[in-house]
Amino acid sequence: RPLQAPEPADILVSELLGSFGDNELSPECLDGAQRFLAPGGISIPQSYTSFLAPVTTHKLHHDVKAYKDLEHFETPYVVRLHRHYLLAPTQPLFTFVHPNTDAPIDNSRYDSLVFSRDPADGAAVLHGFAGYFECALYKDVLLSIHPPSHSVNMFSWFPIFFPLREPVYVPAGGEVGVQVWRCCAPHKVWYEWALSAPVAGPIHNVNGRSYWVGL
Repeated sequence: RPLQAPEPADILVSELLGSFGDNELSPECLDGAQRFLAPGGISIPQSYTSFLAPVTTHKLHHDVKAYKDLEHFETPYVVRLHRHYLLAPTQPLFTFVHPNTDAPIDNSRYDSLVFSRDPADGAAVLHGFAGYFECALYKDVLLSIHPPSHSVNMFSWFPIFFPLREPVYVPAGGEVGVQVWRCCAPHKVWYEWALSAPVAGPIHNVNGRSYWVGL
């Protein structure tokens, strides 16, 4: 946009966070706005990290399946989780820091996670992955929907659910592996995800064919 501020700001405050931290394009928006920030200026938030965990949630999977198409199985859903069970503790996925001093700036991401399970927990059925975020507003001031650090009485965001096309049996003590991509193109951003253990599965939402967020 052509706007020119009369002078640089010392503090840039924004509320652009989504249920997965970056899923409402906070990185792209703040990267564009940081030109209004003075050198050494402060961004609030300063950083945010997404977290992921394998989840059993028959009801959600059944609701997605009711659409009887591929598109809905390749779409992440913001939903308040009720009847669900996390098969393993959450793990961090993607982190973004502001202001962003990378040169060049690239907000695409990739990571591969492996979740270990206690054999005593028994076998389970995997329906997808539950996502959360944790945000550092300034120094040690946190805002979080991540279960271990969830902000007290904070209901502004619900978790996000990444479904799998088919439920997957996970044997007792079996590992769950997943690969996740945050993909960026000139006019859109999207996620792709694929199961890598206990069996290899298809990549969901290839090239953003079913779900994306426009720039």
